[in-house]
Amino acid sequence: MAGRVVLFASLIPFAFAFSDTVPIVAWSSHPSKSLDAFPSTHSTHSIPILESLLLNDDVCEYDAVVLVDQPGLHASDLRALSPSSPLTTLLSRSPSSVQLPYISRTAGSSVHDLADRISSRCGSRVLSSMPGQGGVAAVRGAKHVVCLSMMDLQGTAGRRKAVVADHESSLAHELDAIASAAPTHLVVFAGSSALAPRDRRRAEPALGALQQPGDVVPPTGGVLKRYQLLTPGLITSLLVAFFILLPGVFFGVSALASIQSPLRVEAPKGFSAQDKKTQ
Repeated sequence: MAGRVVLFASLIPFAFAFSDTVPIVAWSSHPSKSLDAFPSTHSTHSIPILESLLLNDDVCEYDAVVLVDQPGLHASDLRALSPSSPLTTLLSRSPSSVQLPYISRTAGSSVHDLADRISSRCGSRVLSSMPGQGGVAAVRGAKHVVCLSMMDLQGTAGRRKAVVADHESSLAHELDAIASAAPTHLVVFAGSSALAPRDRRRAEPALGALQQPGDVVPPTGGVLKRYQLLTPGLITSLLVAFFILLPGVFFGVSALASIQSPLRVEAPKGFSAQDKKTQ
């Protein structure tokens, strides 16, 4: 038992060591000396690594540099991908690639800052989009820096796997469209810090913009299915009424009923009202 405790305690630092890390994956459509020579292990943070990947001498040779930002992405999410998934297929077919699963995240900077620096260096046009919302208008023959912002990734492992698969499908479709307009391209897919609740609400599309009035289907069934009558507040009130108030009322009524009326004043022993009259 003591040996297990010692083993568990020794694993705690390793668990915390990977808790604040993000994965970075990069691949190119053509052979890249920079990617091939890039070391597979790093002790620095994410922004210096992204700068090394994107601000080298080869970056201006690409028709498009695609920066994919996925808030909340973990290395375990990428390991859970199917070998036949679109992203895995792109990586296996690319002539040059690099995978860095555990990189310490850096706060206070974003891929948009790097996009502006690449644009200033190469004279590229900066385009921003979110997969699944119409795509980017890349022009063949022109240089572009494309920023693709993915939706925040949250939830349990089972839900994350389904969400990652959906995000990956949208991303693959977007990358295919970019590749048709930019034959030579570099893609950098990086995780970042999960969004705060307020920022997550801003990033999500408004429900009214996604649903048209005619698309809303009213629920079928009885009243309880059409309207949410049994709300948590109502259920709590009913429980309080049935199990606290009503027993208190019954107890009070029983206590009042058990109270006896005042005793009548009895005549002294041996006293006779008839004898008193005859006297």
